[in-house]
Amino acid sequence: MEYIIGSGAILESGENGSITPASLHAHVDQALAQRVKVAAVDFESANPAGLTRLLIVAQGWTAAAFRTCISDRLRDQRTCSIGDVLLTLARGAGADEVHLFAHWLPDEATCAQLRQEDIDIVAHPLESIEAASVVAGQRHRRWKAA
Repeated sequence: MEYIIGSGAILESGENGSITPASLHAHVDQALAQRVKVAAVDFESANPAGLTRLLIVAQGWTAAAFRTCISDRLRDQRTCSIGDVLLTLARGAGADEVHLFAHWLPDEATCAQLRQEDIDIVAHPLESIEAASVVAGQRHRRWKAA
């Protein structure tokens, strides 16, 4: 399998911050896909200071499980640093590492915060994702066929 496929959320920072349910299908190297349990992806920013939207995903998870174990916990915290987000993601999914796909690296304080909790950040250039599909904000409803 050469894909990271999972449910997650797009976190938007700022005064009107939000958590929008999302799913990701990302084509990556096969060895990498097999290793990723949770990921954070920044498709937009050139550095951490410019970070306004971050996609976080747990591979193989359903939207309901992600909401209960991760999104609801982030919402309860109200204000989160990038370290808080990555820590909540890792703990909620029972992962000991978070794969970060971005054009930047987290600062030393964030790395130290996660190391203190025995969580490693594995950084990858955004170009490690060869192609990606993100679906966000969709509601699903099932009904019986007539």
